[in-house]
Amino acid sequence: MTEAIQTENLVESSLRESWALFKDDLVLYVVASLLVFVISAVSLGLCAGPMIVGFIKLVRKRMHGETATATDVFDGFSEFGASLVAMILIGLGVLIGSMLLIVPGVLFAFITAFTFHAIALDGMGATAAIGQSYNVIKENLAPSFALLLIVAVLNAIGGSIIFGSLLTTPFSLIVMTFAYQRLQGTAPTDSR
Repeated sequence: MTEAIQTENLVESSLRESWALFKDDLVLYVVASLLVFVISAVSLGLCAGPMIVGFIKLVRKRMHGETATATDVFDGFSEFGASLVAMILIGLGVLIGSMLLIVPGVLFAFITAFTFHAIALDGMGATAAIGQSYNVIKENLAPSFALLLIVAVLNAIGGSIIFGSLLTTPFSLIVMTFAYQRLQGTAPTDSR
């Protein structure tokens, strides 16, 4: 029963606080997401990791009430090496796992869901961040699963609507950032 309450509290608080942050700076997050999409596409995915890390850093700034601009997503390039290696390792893990009857690939994607958060918020290297993501999810399996399932459904809906991903992707990253901090016991000091 305690785990169910913990799951409900994590999901409810992460969604509520994320929505408050998202709706207050909707244009900022949409423009930042557009930058992430364009730079990731133009670089053939090589810059996707650093751009995601930059977006998470932008979210952290707004969570703490600091001013931010859409160009703050480029702050992720300070973690270029770690985020690129993490992106490659996660991609290979999901690819190899998917070749082994798909379920292992989905499981690998699940256990690495917080990797870029560990890089952006904790300054970890690629393998340490993957390990951190695994540990956070392992210690909080039910709440992590519930939250990631909601995020996956949300992104699937957004991806099926023209330009829907411009809204669902930033919101999902904000939700994941709140959840990562909650699961670690380091809730934001000022969630606006």
